[in-house]
This record gives sequence, structure tokens and C-alpha cells, in this order.
Amino acid sequence: MNNRFYSIICALFVSLLAVAQPSKKELSALLSDDLLTYSDASLVVYDLTADSLLFSHREHKLTRPASVLKIITSVAALERLGDDYTIDTYLLRHGNLLYFKGAIDPLFSFDDLCGMLQSVSGDAVVDTLFADCSFMDSLYWGPGWAWDDTPWEFQPYISPLMLCGGCVEVTAKPAVRGAAPMVECYPPSAFYSIENEAVSRGGTGEKFTILRDWLYGTNVIRLRGDCTAAKSEKMNMYPSQDYFIAVAAEQLAARGVVVKNVADGVAPYACDTLAVVRRAVGDVVSEALMESNNLCAEAMSYHLGALYGRLPVRQAMGPKIVKGFLEYALDMPQWYDVCDGSGLSPYTLVSADIIMQVLRFAHSHPHIYEKILCGLPQAGVSGTMKHRAKGTAAYKKVFAKTGTVTGVCTLAGYAVASNGHNLAFVILNEGSPKARPVRVWQDKVCEVLCK
Repeated sequence: MNNRFYSIICALFVSLLAVAQPSKKELSALLSDDLLTYSDASLVVYDLTADSLLFSHREHKLTRPASVLKIITSVAALERLGDDYTIDTYLLRHGNLLYFKGAIDPLFSFDDLCGMLQSVSGDAVVDTLFADCSFMDSLYWGPGWAWDDTPWEFQPYISPLMLCGGCVEVTAKPAVRGAAPMVECYPPSAFYSIENEAVSRGGTGEKFTILRDWLYGTNVIRLRGDCTAAKSEKMNMYPSQDYFIAVAAEQLAARGVVVKNVADGVAPYACDTLAVVRRAVGDVVSEALMESNNLCAEAMSYHLGALYGRLPVRQAMGPKIVKGFLEYALDMPQWYDVCDGSGLSPYTLVSADIIMQVLRFAHSHPHIYEKILCGLPQAGVSGTMKHRAKGTAAYKKVFAKTGTVTGVCTLAGYAVASNGHNLAFVILNEGSPKARPVRVWQDKVCEVLCK
């Protein structure tokens, strides 16, 4: 009787284990998919609740992480900078001189700018309005960034003064047939110009495009082709600090303030603070993860670099701090490289195991884990995962960062298994020219984890 009871208990325990863990057989079968005959994949799954490794495949292989690198940047920023850290933009006065002093606030908006300008008297005369860009050096892109990714918003010209992410949003709508489309720009400014060469519903079939004349370094935005429906594009502005200060001068003039000149310059030590906008690092983390905002990730990287205590901050300083975090906090060996904060650099190479260690570190520190989990896109619900995993077991149960550059498609984050266990996973795919079939395969992996 006792032996029979013991056998029943053992059988029940084994069946519960089968339900509690994702099927290794199913995961192994996915690694035999035709997709991987011409491309490669690394995969690691860890049960955070049981503190045990569930599955691994080529976990030490170095791969370009794309935007999944933002997880490492965000965790390092929260750990090294602290929850209370802010990125501050100042409006300073020294006699009849005004200075905007920035530190790469990636979320600084047109409303923020107008709010700060309220501190300037409407009848004031400003001899010179200065852009103080002393926080960082003049290198506006990371190492290896693709020159032809401009003029799109995901690769802005980074400077300490970033207005609307250093971009202008251009919206075009068809007018009467044969006429030029209607165009609206935000924020409004004479810093850029519009050349509207497009036609509304012309029936030509020519693709409608909105592009900045980036090849020649101008801020001329050209509309061409057949506009048959409303379309919006965000174009980066060159250079970002000049764009910021030009819009500020225009808005001051609109309020009756006389601005005689604009220039670059470092604010003297003895200045009066007229206004300040403070951006919490948690807000920057959330935008970097949820919307895969490259500027947010790079801003965090520069502020990590500022921990060296030397200005201007050089681009390479931030990645050095991140590598120090990986080495000392996680005891990671030095057979990897981190060259930027966003994952745009082709020189950044990490392994699935390194990313997994960062996910586990975040989970073991509740104040960090809460911000990371809240920032990660939810499958089928939000951010870059909004349209993925709907109708599957992974729907609403996966919180993960996506990453995509040509030839690379990655996914990493957390999942909830059917038994309630919290899992961490990392999937790094490379070698596929198209991202769509890779994402379908990754969603199958997530479904196995959650069912």
C-alpha cells in the first residue's frame, strides 16, 4: 500500500514537472526549423522562480544584439546612476546674455521649451542667445553607425540640446486632385524649408516620399510623387543644437523679446538660473525599451560616461562604464565588446549568456526589475511587441525587448509560464535577410515557454 502510494506520488510529481517546464523537446525541434539551415540562433531560457537553467543553445556565441543592447544599457544606468538621477536642461542669464545649457535630454519637447521661455520678460532685449554644448564632444554618431540611416528619426545628430529628439515631424495630406498636397510641420520653424513637388491623386503611380536633403547637409525637406493618402515622417535636423537654438530664438521673438544674435558658447560660472527641466532616468529607460528609442539609450550611455567626472564626455566613456558593470557586478569575462548604448554599432558583440546574466541581475534587484519590466513591451499589447503573439499562449505573458538591423533579429526579456513561474529568455538570430520569418519563429519559441 505504501509502495503504491509512493509510486502514485512520484508519477504525479513527474507529471507536474512536465507541466512546470517548457518542453526541451519542443525547443530542440524549433532549432531544426528550415529557417536555421541558412541562418543562426542562440537561445537561453532560465526559470527565475526555481533558480535553474531550463535550456541553452550556443549561449556563448558572440552576436550583434541590435536594440536588445538597450536592456544592458538601461540596467547599467539604473544601477550606476540610481533611481533619483535626472537629466537637466537649464536656461541661464548673465546680464543681457541667455544660455541654454543641455545634457542630452532625449525627451525634451516643444512644450518644455515654451515653458522655459516663459521665464524671460516679454520686453527683454537679449544681446546673444547661446547654445552651451559643453557636456559632450562634437562626435554626434557612434562608431560604425550607417551613414545612410539618416535622415530618419532613429539616427539623430546627438548633441546636448535635443528638441523633439532633434527632429521635425512632416505631415502631408492630399488636396484637390492635381494640386500640391497640404503640408504641416511640427514644431514650426524657419530653420528648415519645404519644397513641395508632389501632386495630390495624380494617378501617376509614382511613390510618394518625404525626405530631407541630407546628402548635401541641408535642411531642405522635399515632397515628391503621388500623394494619395495622409503620410507623416520624422526627419532629423542638422545640426541638432542649431535647430534647438533657432526655434528658441523664434519663440522668444514671437513673445516680443528682441534677440540680436545666436551663437555657441559656454555659460559663465556666475549665472542666474531662469528655468530648468529635469528628466528622470526612469522615464528615459521606459522610452528606450518600450519604443526602442535610440536617442534615449545613447543619452543614458553618455551620462554613464559622465561618471568619470570629465567634461566634455566622449562617446567611448559610456561603453567603458557598461563593460565595467558587466565585469564587476556580473563577473563577466572580457570576450565581448560594447561600443554604443543603442545597438546601432556593428562593432558591439555580446552573447545570449551575457544578456541573460543582466536579466537575472535586474530580477534580483526589485527597484531595477520594476522599472525594466514596466518599460518592456508586452506581447500583443504595447510598444514594439504590440502586434506580436496575438492568439497564442504568449499573448500578454511576454515582456520583451525587440532588436532589428539588417541581417539581425533579436528578442529578450521575461515570460510567465502556465504554472506561474517567471522565466527569463534570450533569442539572438543572425544571418536572415528578412526579419518577418525570424519573428514568426521567435513567437513560436515564446509560445512554447508560456504554454
